[in-house]
Amino acid sequence: MYTEETRAVLSKYLKDLLKKYGVKDEQYLGTAANEQNYINILRDKKAILDDSFFRQIATDLNLEFIEPASLRNKSNLALGLPFNVIKKNLIFILKVTNKTVHVATANPFNFKLFKELSRIFKKDVEIAVTTIEAIEESLDHGYRELHTYKAIGELRDRAPEESAYTVLYKWQKVFIICFVAFLIICLVLAPQGTSFILFLLVNLLYFFLNPFKLYISLRGFENSGKGITVTEAEVKNLNEENLPIYTVLIPVYKEAEVLSDIVINMNKMDYPKDKLDIKILVEEEDDITINEAKKLGLMGGRPEKMLNNMTEEEYREYTKILDILIVPDSDIKTKPRACNYGLHRARGEYVCIYDAEDEPDIDQLKKAIIAFSKVDDSYICLQGHLNFYNPKENLLARWFSLEYSFWFDYWLQGLDFVDAPLPLGGTSNHFKTKILRQLGGWDPYNVTEDADLGIRISIRNYNTAMLNSYTLEEANLEVWNWIRQRSRWFKGYMQTFLVHMRFPLKFIRGLGWKKFAFFMFTFGGNILLPLINPLLWIVTILTLFFPAISDYLFPPELQTICEFNLILGNLIYIALHVGPYLLKRNYGSIPVALTIPLYWVLISIGAWKGFAQLITKPFYWEKTTHGLSSFSKKSAFVTNSAELKAT
Repeated sequence: MYTEETRAVLSKYLKDLLKKYGVKDEQYLGTAANEQNYINILRDKKAILDDSFFRQIATDLNLEFIEPASLRNKSNLALGLPFNVIKKNLIFILKVTNKTVHVATANPFNFKLFKELSRIFKKDVEIAVTTIEAIEESLDHGYRELHTYKAIGELRDRAPEESAYTVLYKWQKVFIICFVAFLIICLVLAPQGTSFILFLLVNLLYFFLNPFKLYISLRGFENSGKGITVTEAEVKNLNEENLPIYTVLIPVYKEAEVLSDIVINMNKMDYPKDKLDIKILVEEEDDITINEAKKLGLMGGRPEKMLNNMTEEEYREYTKILDILIVPDSDIKTKPRACNYGLHRARGEYVCIYDAEDEPDIDQLKKAIIAFSKVDDSYICLQGHLNFYNPKENLLARWFSLEYSFWFDYWLQGLDFVDAPLPLGGTSNHFKTKILRQLGGWDPYNVTEDADLGIRISIRNYNTAMLNSYTLEEANLEVWNWIRQRSRWFKGYMQTFLVHMRFPLKFIRGLGWKKFAFFMFTFGGNILLPLINPLLWIVTILTLFFPAISDYLFPPELQTICEFNLILGNLIYIALHVGPYLLKRNYGSIPVALTIPLYWVLISIGAWKGFAQLITKPFYWEKTTHGLSSFSKKSAFVTNSAELKAT
């Protein structure tokens, strides 16, 4: 029987053993009262426990010790228990006989767990001891194939109508082909009449979209800073002992140069380190990033580089909050596929996404916890505000920053206020892990998986809210790099629109008429306008420089409507982009907002490039190059002289 006396004996035994193997129990265990979980706590805090420690436990308890290599050869047996059950409890089922369940564990003192296993299986439990590393490596290999499939195929196979795996359904292809053919025939047979009708419809669309976007934007300006607001006092008064485990997923692909920044930025986070589950997601064939991770000591072994003000022991302690998770190779390499793989291995009650170069507010995770506690259960996602740490580096960065300020500070705030579907940004999204898994995670075939997930959240009658916390990114400085990034975003928006319009009536029932109308005018409008803007610019040029052609194609009344929409529309959009500078009293940057029409030309180029790629390479991920800014942090890492001497 487990009594207070036996508890005291066990506690003393474990602490003496830890002391023998050079582990300071007070550093890792603190005031932990449950000695049955000591080893789990040591694992969570990443104490270094070598094989001899567990051999000693097996000898002292007269139990069999399972060699790590032997357990790894049985990794296929990991599927006998759910991934997180094994991960949390450090237990591995070896075999089940008529009378006995044979298990390997790194914590043979978890008597409550063994009693529960005996009750579930209605058999005796026979225990063998192995190492933490052996269990976790066997678990990783055992679930590798299943999680690889789920990362890419779960949504596709479970809800194919919600996946971008098929770009167009048959009826959509037929409709588009017939419409284009009909349009060409009309242009050939009646060019003047067809042109008149087309541009009349386009201008009517502009006529309705402009005031609609103005309404949403004004609601955003009016309600900026409202909604779910978490104060500094609330963060300060938060009881850290009650905080849940929080998973942070950071997908990285060929971005070795920013790994050291991730180490620094994640260590700045104001959240209990033993409750952080930070996974840096690296593609299996990304040798450059993997080699850099090894040099930084993030994959075991002695670090070749570390922070210049730390000893090697201090640096190991500093980096232990980070896990490098290798994502198995697959036919497609997209960010959402990597995130799905990480999601299936997430330990946290909540999960968030950061890009590799992100610098989130250090209290963002705490703010998210508090924000979720303030709303009802229908809120399953929070979107942080985004902007750049180099907003004034060149004109492109200024335009990009202005667009982000308008989008995240006011436009999304307006959509939130009027209860419209929120297309998420690609980073600083905070989710309830359980619900995100139920939704199927991210669509690996959609190259703007964030926007798509935001729509799927609305369809399921869940809600997203804006979180009053910022994450800073690196503004794109090179025009072609920016166009490649924008073309991917635009292609993904088109994928999302086509996916959810496969079954329009079902989509309307899911969203409701009000949200559907908002979706069409906001999400659909943001797709259509950049594509048709160049056509209106061409008409304007014809009117100014080739009046004979414009007079033939368009009667004076239509030209007047075009000019009215052009002037009024541009004035509205310029005013909306001046708004953020006025509200933030950044008057010196107002001239930048006046040049924003030039930025729209780049947006249209990116839109048409994305449109072309939707046809030719729908799943291709246009990689954005980071680390171009002169404001990027100079590396605080230096070569480990001890490592150099050793080599």
